[in-house]
Order: sequence, then structure tokens, then C-alpha cells
Amino acid sequence: MIKITADFSLQDLNDIINDETESWFDELVDDYRRAGKQFVERAVAKATFNNITWNLRSSIGYLIMFEGKIVESYFKDLKDGTEGQEVGRDYAEFVARLVNDGVGLAMALVAGEEYAYFVEKKGKDVISGSYSFFETDLKSALQ
Repeated sequence: MIKITADFSLQDLNDIINDETESWFDELVDDYRRAGKQFVERAVAKATFNNITWNLRSSIGYLIMFEGKIVESYFKDLKDGTEGQEVGRDYAEFVARLVNDGVGLAMALVAGEEYAYFVEKKGKDVISGSYSFFETDLKSALQ
């Protein structure tokens, strides 16, 4: 009979598992972040509506939530439209909480100004065109 003695403790094993899990999670959030930023950059660049206040364009962004807590949000800093950024963040948090009941990872992609829907209905691209690329961008980032 061979006697084998581990040169590590159960706590050492738990620490390794926790470190690897955190590393994997950080990489996952980075992938979501990259795809989200691509979505925002594309939407802001190709928006086909006029800018009077810049609030609609600056309300385009994303929010990542994990276990009911905000991991990060991103709304592009434009020359004007700081009110749009605040409205966008608030709306993204509202949407993320609707789809995330405190379990798992969620991401909300939004145009936060309340009139964004009406601008889209008039045939202008606010985020719908950019959203169609998001799934492909995210799948590509996850590979």
C-alpha cells in the first residue's frame, strides 16, 4: 500500500478555485464590456437624427449588473448632453433590475431618453441598427 500525503490544505484548494472563478468572471465582464462599447460607439456614430441638446445621443449606453449590484455602466462623454447620460444610466438600471432578479449576470443596452422610441418610429436609427450587431459582437468576444 502506498501512502500519499497532500502538500496542500483544503483551504489552499478553495483559494485556487476562488481565484480561477474570479479570473473567469473578470474575463466574462471584459467580453461584455467590449461588446457593449462597440454597441455604444456604433450607435452614437451612425445615429441618423439631429442633435439639438445632444441628450438623446448621450443617453445611449449600457449597464452590467451581477447579483443585483451594478458592475459598471458606460455612457459616452459627449460635448453636451450630460442630462442624457444621467437619464440613460437611470433607465439602464431600471431595465437591468427588470431582467435581473438578483441572480446572475445581466446587461441593459439603452437609449434612455423617453422620446427615443418616437424618433425610431419616425424612421431614424437611434439604437435598433446597432443592436442587431450586438449579439454577433458578444458571441465573437466570448470566443
